[in-house]
Amino acid sequence: MFRVIVLVIGCAAFVFGDDPSKLLTLEERMDKLERELNMCKSREPGKRASNPSSPVIAFSAYLSSDVHPLATNEAIIYNNVQLNEGNAYNAHVGRFQAPIGGIYHFVASAQSYSSDYIEIEIVRDTVTLCRGRGSQTYQSTGTCAATIHLSAGSDVWVRRYSGNYIRGNAYSAFTGHLVNAD
Repeated sequence: MFRVIVLVIGCAAFVFGDDPSKLLTLEERMDKLERELNMCKSREPGKRASNPSSPVIAFSAYLSSDVHPLATNEAIIYNNVQLNEGNAYNAHVGRFQAPIGGIYHFVASAQSYSSDYIEIEIVRDTVTLCRGRGSQTYQSTGTCAATIHLSAGSDVWVRRYSGNYIRGNAYSAFTGHLVNAD
């Protein structure tokens, strides 16, 4: 890396001749690029290679026990939180609230139990984003994934669409993360 910088500066000195301000400007730009490259390589928490200034917002939660019976459109509360960077997921009500605007990705799963089926939806505020179905086959898992732009304050959650019984014990999960901030 050092050789490249010396070579570039040497070539710039030849091209720009006696004008030191152009050489200084080039050196400043090289320094800035080197700092940005080092930031992209950084392993510090909260830094991302794609957008180092973007905050880390991510959560992962699962059902610790079976849930039944369920009412139509009832929120499914994934209560065992494994990760909650940015504290945007509320395990008491089962909702993720976007702290900042941006593109987010969510995945929800629900496993059916015994001879029952389960259908779930990921919902933004009141709008259905996707549905997943665990069939009546013993312990079939339905999965739903959505990538969506959210405004700050938007809620995303999972609700029952139909069926009565969801298997817990970490077989059913809800995860999400910020892909890119506005």
